[in-house]
Amino acid sequence: MITLGIDGGGTKTRCVAVSEDGEVLATTTVGSTNINAIEHGTVRERLAEAIVTVLSQASAEPDEVVAVGLGMSGVGRPADAQLVRQWMAEILPHAYTYVDNDAVAALASGTGGDLYGVVIISGTGMIVLGVDGAGQRRRAGGWGAILGDPGGGFSIGAAALQSITAAADGSGPVTTLTARVLADLHLREVQDLVAWTYGQPGWAHVAGLARLVEECARENDEMAFRILTWAADNLAQRAAAVIRGLALENHAFPLVLAGGNLADNRLLRRLLASRLEEVAPHAEIVTPHLDAAVGAALLALKQAWKREQEKQENR
Repeated sequence: MITLGIDGGGTKTRCVAVSEDGEVLATTTVGSTNINAIEHGTVRERLAEAIVTVLSQASAEPDEVVAVGLGMSGVGRPADAQLVRQWMAEILPHAYTYVDNDAVAALASGTGGDLYGVVIISGTGMIVLGVDGAGQRRRAGGWGAILGDPGGGFSIGAAALQSITAAADGSGPVTTLTARVLADLHLREVQDLVAWTYGQPGWAHVAGLARLVEECARENDEMAFRILTWAADNLAQRAAAVIRGLALENHAFPLVLAGGNLADNRLLRRLLASRLEEVAPHAEIVTPHLDAAVGAALLALKQAWKREQEKQENR
């Protein structure tokens, strides 16, 4: 028996095949499968490609897959989740399918597949998702680059670009971000940022600048540190809204920090953690030790087992 897990983010999609004893048998990565940003036919093709690849690597047949869990950005609407389930029924007709947003997979990766606690993700975008003991959910953020993902990589990268152009105009302070970003992008002058910024589709290239903001902040650049402080404040505010909305502020619960911008050694993580201590003093801050795709697989397996239990009880 094999379970598949898929973590579909805004930049890339990771798929894993997991054995019944929890061993990761195969992994692969394909492009973004955000159903709101990518043409549906392309999303289906990428999911099918990922599944075929891991099954081939694991020397397994589609009939051996008992469950597939998909944590995907952009499946907040029931119609979107249903469309993905339909695709899975065509690709893996014998497998139980669990579809949810990518934040759920990230939460599960920090809790070993349990749906309880709060996860804060800062990747290309950001989102905070909480689930209480009764299964009630609350979320904040995750609205996308334009409607509001403050504290995500795109917002940090965009703030860096804006600080560079403000410095060039003389309306903002001089910042080491200017030289660092131009050198990293192999550009000669600030004006070249116009073509670089607007000449590429999507948000990932701007989000990629977040690591340079981190570097400059560590080197005591005031503007870079101000950007990270702003990002931490916004992440903490949205986390507080979720935590208080679920009445978890006085309880112990896992608080998972996920996404590349909140990795263990990141300054943004430390700034955020200090703010979270005030919001939820009893929470346990957790770093996911499982890949989010593995979390999605565990979640699907647990949900399939739960459904089977319910069936037996109703007989």
